[in-house]
Amino acid sequence: MYDVLVAGAGPAGSALAWTLARAGLKTALLEARRHPRGKPCGESLNPGAAAALERLAGKQRFAEGGAAGPAQTFGHPLRGWLLHCGTASMEAEFPGGAAGFSCRRDQLDGWLLEQAELAGAEVLQEHRVRRAMRGDDGGCLVEGEAGGGTFRIRARYVAGADGIRSAVARSSGLGAPWGALRKIAITARMSGIEQLRDRVELHLNEGSTLGIAPLKGDAANVTLVLPAGSAWAEEGRNKSAAMLRELSRRPRLEGRCRHAVLEDEPLACGPFHQPIPQPASGRIVLVGDAAGYYDPLTGQGIYRALRSAELAAPLLLRALETGDERQLSVYGRLYRKEFAAAAALQRVIEFGAARPRLFEASIRILGRTPGAGSRLAAWIGDCGSVT
Repeated sequence: MYDVLVAGAGPAGSALAWTLARAGLKTALLEARRHPRGKPCGESLNPGAAAALERLAGKQRFAEGGAAGPAQTFGHPLRGWLLHCGTASMEAEFPGGAAGFSCRRDQLDGWLLEQAELAGAEVLQEHRVRRAMRGDDGGCLVEGEAGGGTFRIRARYVAGADGIRSAVARSSGLGAPWGALRKIAITARMSGIEQLRDRVELHLNEGSTLGIAPLKGDAANVTLVLPAGSAWAEEGRNKSAAMLRELSRRPRLEGRCRHAVLEDEPLACGPFHQPIPQPASGRIVLVGDAAGYYDPLTGQGIYRALRSAELAAPLLLRALETGDERQLSVYGRLYRKEFAAAAALQRVIEFGAARPRLFEASIRILGRTPGAGSRLAAWIGDCGSVT
């Protein structure tokens, strides 16, 4: 029997498995697919996420580069944000010299998975979890599919890190019906976009939002957020056409994207409003997107993944040390407190994105307000967690 079984080898799952295995727990990390695998994502880590990675890996190791750390090996520094809506613009730099970095998700996820395995976690790829439930022996039973057959694995505790359609959340009763926000995201890597800087760009337009994060070299991640169904209906489910059309629609980007080329086929995900009332119950805990997701507009998803794993790990350790599963009961309170400000900001931006004229006026006012840009960048960057 494992001490902890972690379902899902994205940033949340691998970070949690790495921490637990390094502490000496018998840890299994299950991944439905095989790395490297594509993942729809804005591929930007804000300063809070970079700081969480540094805490996870250790400061010296994180900065070394090479096989030891991701920031210098395959990252592009990000020092702030650019927001555009209509004719209004606002630039905000992360305060105190804080910086994040962009990173191709297949590289980041592969590095984290490797570190978890090196720390002693047993990694089982192409193992898709279907159910997690309380076992007769007081522990947990996890069932799923692998290699054309089925598997049953027992563990004292289970962590669901298997995304917004979490099978762990659904089967354990922690899941909830889909929320009211019905949007999809289409993400792609493109080369040839001109005038890229060390900023994440957010372009709001009526009915859609476009984000651009520069990657290492001359590439960039482009993420298009649309009402669910709109891109499919207008473009006959052609994601590439939808992406290129949206670039051409924006006057601020049209000239910069004349020579832009898609590196690969865009990936789509959504709808992604998945409220989770309680992210822990008994011996099951949810981390990352499995613990609840609202909207990707602020690019804080990887921070939430890493930080939720950071919150859950010591509680799981204490539960196993004391034999008292009630140690996990505080996780929900800690989780809500940690992400309350970010959740409020996401809803404010979504409110503005649905009302572009109001948002345009708001950006003008904020741009003339001393210190407003720095405060906004601090919230978006989760800079309060940077130590």
